[in-house]
Amino acid sequence: MALDSDGGASAKRLCADEEGNQGDRISEMLDDLKLKILTHLPLKSAIRTAMLSKEWSRVWKLHLNQDGGSAHPMILHHDLVARTYPSPEQLLELLEQQGGRRLHSFSLIVQTSLMSTSCFNRCLELHVELRNYSAQCRIVFHFPMSSRILARLSLRGISVSQIHYKSAQDFSNLEVIRLYEVGIVDYVLMKMVSLCPALRTLDLCYCKDLSDLGRIFHCRNLRTLTVAECPRVRELGIWTFYQPVCSIRSFRYRGSFLWPFYLPRVAVLSDLCICYNVAIPVDVSGQWFDNTLFNTAELTVLTICNNVLQAVSSLTDAGVHAGLAKVANFQKLKELQLIMFEMKSLNLAGIYAFLKNCQCPILESLFVQLPTEKSNMPVVDAHNDVIEEPPEDVLENLKVVKIMNFSCDLIAVQLVLFFLRKANSLRELLLVAPNINQLNVSDIPDIQQADRLLLNEALANGKLVLKPDNTTPYPLHSEVFAEL
Repeated sequence: MALDSDGGASAKRLCADEEGNQGDRISEMLDDLKLKILTHLPLKSAIRTAMLSKEWSRVWKLHLNQDGGSAHPMILHHDLVARTYPSPEQLLELLEQQGGRRLHSFSLIVQTSLMSTSCFNRCLELHVELRNYSAQCRIVFHFPMSSRILARLSLRGISVSQIHYKSAQDFSNLEVIRLYEVGIVDYVLMKMVSLCPALRTLDLCYCKDLSDLGRIFHCRNLRTLTVAECPRVRELGIWTFYQPVCSIRSFRYRGSFLWPFYLPRVAVLSDLCICYNVAIPVDVSGQWFDNTLFNTAELTVLTICNNVLQAVSSLTDAGVHAGLAKVANFQKLKELQLIMFEMKSLNLAGIYAFLKNCQCPILESLFVQLPTEKSNMPVVDAHNDVIEEPPEDVLENLKVVKIMNFSCDLIAVQLVLFFLRKANSLRELLLVAPNINQLNVSDIPDIQQADRLLLNEALANGKLVLKPDNTTPYPLHSEVFAEL
């Protein structure tokens, strides 16, 4: 009996040893070999394999993050020049001759107009960008003739054709469309999105011919809509009786002030970005909030600019109780980003007014982007004498603060001191300062000795960190401002 028991234990130990050795052998394999195994598997099998262990998962992430500029065998690049071998058709034949070898990525730079749309009729993801802008009038993209299995489409610097839409088939797999500086008019855009029943993400940036985007909100599966710097878009009017259901959960806007502006009443937004390059007129501030920030109960991420902050201040002045009710419900907000086009004491007061009156009880991350160029207007203004700071309890859960474009001017330093004093749960206050190599507290003018001690203590214990370059963490809406 004892022998049988010992034998069973030995068998278990042997099994464990074999498993351990197997794990060791996997970890000792070269990454290129493991990557080759994964890339020869069907996609679903490769994903399942990556879930078996941390090592396979690491290799799978390496595969996904592979630099397009490297010499990876599953990534090919080709520069197609006019009147040279191979022609577009010959290039496709060469790719097909690879047989079972599956490409992860193929990059094609075209320096000829002798290429038909049919060359792309088997693409899953297509990015078309015009680099020679002198030829813009001759580059037209015929969307209805694109690949029917297309999943992602990105166009930049070209125009979209207005023809071939009659009796065109749906693009049932197309989920993402990104248009950057594309010549397209309203009705063509609507025809385009109407052919994409699965469309979930639509980005419209620098599209100067667009003006009326209200009907975009009718797309039944659209989840994320970005409108950035489209100069002719002046209003967004979406009325309740026109839109009984709205699937949009993320709306990002940057550009001129929109009026009238009506987000769908039935929209339940989880993240919202509103950034105006001009001030909101005081006489319409209340109505604007009624139409835009009427339902913030489900918001988890919010990005606003100093022009919106100033409108909040006008609503929250002493005695304006109705204004407080409009902006006081951010119960689920976890991330807040403030884009400051100027930073004076008036703007600092606007930040304080928002944090004091807009009740963000679970706010964890706060990003402040200061202006890159200093305003010619004086820092001292009507609000410079007395700026009331919010109480400590409004920041009780704040853990991370990141201030971009930081400089040692008085207003920026006051903002840093405010967070150090009032955010008791703060773990890190990150200052991104491209022009400052070291923060010398003794060189900062016009602050009290107690404030100097607070800054020195935060630097010593690692809570206050100075970085020359932008680094993690990044706000959710950072891509909206990346190239604008």
